[in-house]
Order: sequence, then C-alpha cells, then structure tokens
Amino acid sequence: MKWNYQQIRKQSWDTAFKKGRKSWFMLVVVAFLFAFIGASNSSQTTFIDTIDEYIGANDPLLPGNVDILKEYIVETPLVKNVPFITSDLALSVIDSITKGATWVFKLLAANLAYFNRNKGEVVAVLLIGALIAAVLKFFILNVALVGRNRYVMENRFSKEVPVRRIFASFHKDTLWNVVKVMFLYKLSIALWSLTFIGGFYKYYQYAAVPYLIAENPRISWREAKQLSVQMTNGCKWKMFLTQMSFLHIWLLKAIPLAGLLVAVPLEMSLNAEFYFTMRNDMGIQSELFCEPAFSHKPYIKQSAYPEYVLKDLRLSRPQLKVTNSCYGITDYIFMFFVFCLVGWLWECGLHIFRDHELVNRGTLNGPWIPIYGVGGTAMVLLLDRFKENKLKLVALEVAVCAVLEYLSSFILDFMFNASYWDYKTEFLNLNGRICFAGLTAFAIGGMAAIYLVAPALANISDKYSRKKRIIAASVLCGAFIIDIICCLIFGFNSGVGVGGSI
Repeated sequence: MKWNYQQIRKQSWDTAFKKGRKSWFMLVVVAFLFAFIGASNSSQTTFIDTIDEYIGANDPLLPGNVDILKEYIVETPLVKNVPFITSDLALSVIDSITKGATWVFKLLAANLAYFNRNKGEVVAVLLIGALIAAVLKFFILNVALVGRNRYVMENRFSKEVPVRRIFASFHKDTLWNVVKVMFLYKLSIALWSLTFIGGFYKYYQYAAVPYLIAENPRISWREAKQLSVQMTNGCKWKMFLTQMSFLHIWLLKAIPLAGLLVAVPLEMSLNAEFYFTMRNDMGIQSELFCEPAFSHKPYIKQSAYPEYVLKDLRLSRPQLKVTNSCYGITDYIFMFFVFCLVGWLWECGLHIFRDHELVNRGTLNGPWIPIYGVGGTAMVLLLDRFKENKLKLVALEVAVCAVLEYLSSFILDFMFNASYWDYKTEFLNLNGRICFAGLTAFAIGGMAAIYLVAPALANISDKYSRKKRIIAASVLCGAFIIDIICCLIFGFNSGVGVGGSI
C-alpha cells in the first residue's frame, strides 16, 4: 500500500486539535499528568523539569550542602573498609541522588542544624528515594505509558473519552504481563541503543509494541515483537520522514509550556496514527488485534460510540474480614488518657530508678504523655481485629510502634530541633530513634492494652450511663486542650530530666 503522508498528517492534526476544545484540553491534561510523574520522554518533561529546577536546583546553598554530605560519606566505615566501594564511587552516588531529587534534598537541608546532626539519615532518605524512583521508572511508569497510549487510541474514535480509560488495560489478570512486556521492550531498546544505528532502527521496528499491548494486554513479548516487525516492514523510513514533516511543530518543544500545549498532543496522536495505518491498511490479519472498533474508520462525527472489548477498569474491593468494633468513641477517649497516664508514670518511675529524683517527664503540665496515648489507642483501634492470631498481632504492633516512634522523633528533631529520647547507646538502634528493647517493651504493652486494659476499661465504662460517660470524656478533653493552650502561651515543659533543644 502507498504510504499517504497527507492523510496521516491530516488525521493526526484532526485528532489532536480539530475534534473540539474539550478533546484537545483532555489530551493536554493527560500529557501533563504523564510528564509530571515522569512517564514520558525527555521532551515531554521539559516543563516539569524546569519547575523542579526552579524549586531546588538553583538553590545557592545546594552545592555547600552536597559538600557536607560528601565529606561525611568518604569517612564512613563502609567506604573505608569495603574494597569495592571507593570514595569516587560514593561521591558519584551522592552527586547522582542529589541531582535526581532536588526538592527532597532542599527540604531536608531547610533545617541546616538537623542536616548537620543527621547526615547519615539524609543519605539514607535520599538512597531510599532513589531506589523507589528507579522501581517506579522501570516498572510502574513505563507501564503507565500503555495507559496513555490506550487513551489516545480511543480518543481517535470517540469525541469524549473519560480520563479513567487510561486504566482500561490494567486488570489484575494481565497487569504482570503488561509490566513484563514493557520492561523487555524498554530493555531491548536500551541495549540496541548502545550501537546507535541499531537503536535508531529498533526504535521504529518495535514502535507498535506499546500500542499492541495497549490494545491487547494479554499479548506476549515475543508475539508483540514479531507482529511489530511485520507491521513496520517497509514503513520505518516513511515514519521518520512523516515525523520530520512536523519539524516546525517539534521545535516548540524548546518552549516548555508551548510544547505541552501543542507539540506533545500532536506527537501522541501522530504515533497512534502510525499504529492504525499499519494495523488497518497493510493487509495484516491477526487474532492478536482484539478490538473490532479499531478496524473501522476514525469516529469523529458519528452519533454512536463504538463498542470496545476492553471495558472500564473495575476495582474489586479486597475481601477483608469485617468486624464491628466493640468499643465506642468514649471508650477510645478513656483509653487515650489511661495510656497517656501509664506512659507518664513509666517515664517518671524510670527516672526515679535511674537518677533518684521525681520530675515531670512529660512535655505538657498534666500527668500525660500524648505519644503513649496515641500509640496505645492506635494499636487497639487498628489491631484489635487480629487478636486471634497472636504472632501476627505482635509483628504488627512492632511495626506500628516503630513507625510512630521514628516519625515522632524525626518531627521533633527536624521541626523543633528537640530530642526527648536517644537510643544511640542501646542494642540494635536505628539512628537513636528506635531500638530493639524499646519496641519489645511497646509490643508487650500493646498486648496488655488489647487483651487487658481495653476490655477492662470498656467493662468499667458500661457501668455508667451514656450521659455520665460523655461528661467525663468532655472534662478530660477540656483539661487536655487547656494544658496545650497554656504550653503554647507559656512554653512546654523542659525541666530536669526532660528532653529539649539539641
């Protein structure tokens, strides 16, 4: 078949801009969303990269903060004692992760005192962030391109395509196959790109793969690759020339916002048009083409929507064992204050045992330490349903306590330059914020809270009328709020034996 440049150009332009303002606007929205999450090529993320650069990369303090981390990292035992981890390697890693997450790095460096105290934690956060970003990029974001392609393909046939159609191909039965095919597709292109000419050739030869998997999420990598090779046979050079005929449009990519408004929607529509031209007009017949509507002419002015084989994504709710809580709101309020009091007595008693003096170990004036109340109440509220499985319950209690205690310590350190506990001398501690002994004690306390304290409090509460319970809960909450207001006005407790500024 003769390759009709004018027809392809016209259909791409019509799909991108002439179907109506709403259609064009939604294409821009989809393009922006995928550029924002990074599931796009570099030209589409220019605008987003510019925002990120404005937020973090131009910070005049950034180079000095990076140097602080470099001085720290080269002195760590890991770099000094492990043969294959050299200083140059460690420094290159620091450069890479600080440039790849400028806003995170700038946020952590906003409090320079915290930054200097916790260089290891800053490095760990950046490394974890880089690892998460890599997983997202190579598995999730690449797969998200399939959803974008699906949306653009349907936009060619329907006037108003809901944005949720980007999830049409993602079903629990096919998601892993989509992940695998897209990973192998990206890996293959990357390896062929090492030969340069081979990468250019394979880019066009495998161009149909992301659209084949968008149409049929059950297609295998081998099937998609072989079918793409067949579809692009004799078309690769023509595809390139057709793209070059829009060179004046592609130049708009140098202007970030204009690129997203014009060049990107046109590019998405043009690539989809390549797929449909090869799919419908090259005489290729395959049972792998599972969408009958895609075999028809583009839908623009007809009165009925085409029927698609792939339906909207249906998210089935997980089948969890639903158990109604046997505790009421007033029960949880009483639990909060009892756990606050138990925590206060524990901290004060521990200080008496160690230092032989009685002090108020809480940050507030009253006999309560809120973190114990929040932790104890959270364990009853979240984990009471697992009390039939003691092993699972203990594991979840340790996890909840670890997250709660670490975040509390981090917030106090980062936001207020304050430290109310330090486990750096304890066995198996993490940055002095949590330790094995503390988590064990909290897990035992959680077991007591779920099996003993909460049921006992509920039994006592049930002996009184609802009105009396509400009055008692209101009095306690009022006293607690007054205490907080007084501390905000006159200052929080920071006496002997109480943590404070660091």
